[in-house]
Amino acid sequence: MVFGNSCKQCGVRGQALCGVLADEELAPLAACGVQRSLARGETLVHAGDKAPICANIQRGLMKISHINPAGQEVIVGLLWPGDFVGTPFAGGQPLPATHDIVALTPVSLCQFPQARVERTMVAHPAMERALLSRTLAELGAVRTRLSRLARATALARVAGFITETAHRSGVDDGETVTIIELPLSRGEMADLLGLTIETVSRQMTRLKNAGVIGLPGGRRVEIHDPDALAEAAEELV
Repeated sequence: MVFGNSCKQCGVRGQALCGVLADEELAPLAACGVQRSLARGETLVHAGDKAPICANIQRGLMKISHINPAGQEVIVGLLWPGDFVGTPFAGGQPLPATHDIVALTPVSLCQFPQARVERTMVAHPAMERALLSRTLAELGAVRTRLSRLARATALARVAGFITETAHRSGVDDGETVTIIELPLSRGEMADLLGLTIETVSRQMTRLKNAGVIGLPGGRRVEIHDPDALAEAAEELV
């Protein structure tokens, strides 16, 4: 479905890459945008794909993963509402994708032809600068995460993931008890954090016993003490 003017009603426009454009600047890009819906488990990009995809995630969560030589899935990152998918200006011949991008929940996204995205960025350098800024920020975050993974305790890794999920979910820190739903199963968390399922479960129980969080069931987590959770996330070996 071509969405055109619905950009004005987009719930993540303020977070999305195209949010730096005024309505009249966005119009040519919006005119060729297509809104897509993906079911949980549906793949947007397969590793090896050469067809360039550029999209903004409007709703839902996606994982970035690949299959290692042992045939096991390795989750390397998550994509949240407002995040951008794509590699414009990658060169004449698009390089094959190195990772799968798969819906963890039902997902809505707006997808654009890569060539149109590139032309829009050339015409409006603010959008190009916004992409560069995001890319550098993500690179810095990856470097920080890799550095912390080498030094962070198992407790810090789990607490940090819960904290990041709360932040990216846009929860209100003013609430007495904040309830979030983790986007990953404990097995998937273990994969992402470099731990075992048993270790993830032990650390979550440890946080629960300390009164920092509650575990009402399923993937829901109640955050009772955000300061203590943030402090736990900084624990180093």
